[in-house]
Amino acid sequence: MKITNLMFVFALLLGLNLNAATSQYTLSFRDDPSNSIVVGWSGDNATVHYGTTDFGTAFGSYPNSKTVDRTASAHGINRKFARLSGLTPNTLYYFVVRDAGGAVSARFKFKTLSDNPNDPIAFISGGDTRDGFKVFGSYVESCPSGNCLEQKRKGNKLVAKIRPDFIAFNGDFIMNQVTSNTTAEWNEWLNDWQLTISSDGRMYPMTFTQGNHEDNQDVYNLFDVPMEEYYAINVNNGLLRLYMLNSELNACSNTAQLNWFTTDLQNYTNTANPPKWKFVQYHIPTFAMGNGYGLVSDQMSCWVNLFEQYGVKLCMESHTHITKWTLPCKKNSSETDFVPDPDGIVYIGEGNWGAPHRTLDFTGNNAKPYIRDQEVFDNFFYIRVNSNQTTIQCVKFDNVDNVTANTSDDLGKELPSNVVLWNPANGNNIVIANETNGLNENSISFSSVSPNPTKNFVKVKLDKTSNSGKIIVYNALGKEVLNQKFDNSQEIKVDLDKMYAGTYYLFVKTNEGKVESHRVVKL
Repeated sequence: MKITNLMFVFALLLGLNLNAATSQYTLSFRDDPSNSIVVGWSGDNATVHYGTTDFGTAFGSYPNSKTVDRTASAHGINRKFARLSGLTPNTLYYFVVRDAGGAVSARFKFKTLSDNPNDPIAFISGGDTRDGFKVFGSYVESCPSGNCLEQKRKGNKLVAKIRPDFIAFNGDFIMNQVTSNTTAEWNEWLNDWQLTISSDGRMYPMTFTQGNHEDNQDVYNLFDVPMEEYYAINVNNGLLRLYMLNSELNACSNTAQLNWFTTDLQNYTNTANPPKWKFVQYHIPTFAMGNGYGLVSDQMSCWVNLFEQYGVKLCMESHTHITKWTLPCKKNSSETDFVPDPDGIVYIGEGNWGAPHRTLDFTGNNAKPYIRDQEVFDNFFYIRVNSNQTTIQCVKFDNVDNVTANTSDDLGKELPSNVVLWNPANGNNIVIANETNGLNENSISFSSVSPNPTKNFVKVKLDKTSNSGKIIVYNALGKEVLNQKFDNSQEIKVDLDKMYAGTYYLFVKTNEGKVESHRVVKL
């Protein structure tokens, strides 16, 4: 007898399954996501019955079955993992979990990723779901809603409506190191994660990085990632190489992680078929914009140089409970900060999946020139990747009940209607173009700069749709050296005559919200 959607949703809201001695279901990647997946649950030993045809809860009709590969425990929670392999790429699978007593879970489903690098992918990036509103001794932080847990749950419900291909989770699941009742907190987190399951049973795999509120073995024992807690996966067989780094380990002195990362980057660079993109996720920002954290010098010295040398184009960070996305940027010569650079890396973060809000450190005249936009609100990022470009949008945890649930299981799909996006004055998305390795907010160039190199001036030419805005020029250290407005112009002369010889970064920002960057060499 099939379970109705109403019964299924009711069970999820309670964090339970129906009558079975298994619960708190998760999916994760540890090998090739086009042909394998890990099904995790809490409770008894059980068997996963699965196949490409939907037989509901009739477990005996499914052609494949897998028993437990690994048992683990953390904070008093017993976890079981069945590692499914030999799956068909880009295929929808249906499954149930049958416990030792014969009770069967609700029917779930997942989709394998593609093995074709020309197929698109869409995933959610976010972190910091922990609750800080409660008073733990003297520790209190503010939640604008009055309930951080409810904000986290709104984000989880959005996952179910958006239907991403996977979720890149960036650490700090619970309070953990501040509280004593970690068993209750982890149970609450795992129960709340069931809200990410769509009403038709679709589940979404995760990748993980360790935050500073996790114990050393938590991610490994609760989700079955590789033991080292830093790892990488290939997405769509060469479309994307995604790295999960552990920022709890010193970037320089932990030679095991550093050597592994360096070797892997070398192995996936200048090869016969290198990945089209390299992205990195880690918890603590290299240079944080919130809560007084500032620079992590070991990451700047030992990670960022590798990012820049081996063509990483996007870094996903968390930890400070604010929201940012940057212009493309590189580290400065003294390794103390970033500077705008059209060939640089975009950094996004910094962890607002329901965690208590904090304050921005660099605003007004102290704002960093490489920060495109920053604010404080609950959100995660939605990232669509294809061979030619990566599009980044920031989804706010607003209007959740009115979001029209996506029903498509296609890879790389766009957001559903009524999703509320972060929409600052310069636009609600960033597009990183693969062919130029730069930032192009509209994917089609709307400005050009000549002559370049130049001795004294450049002319900025605009297309007919862009004729009002401003031009900002930064020197190689990231200091603003020119800010020039223009109005109803198709060609703007920018005087560089009094500037020293060297490299400058010219940003064209129109009143319509378009932004484009150019590297200019002054002779």
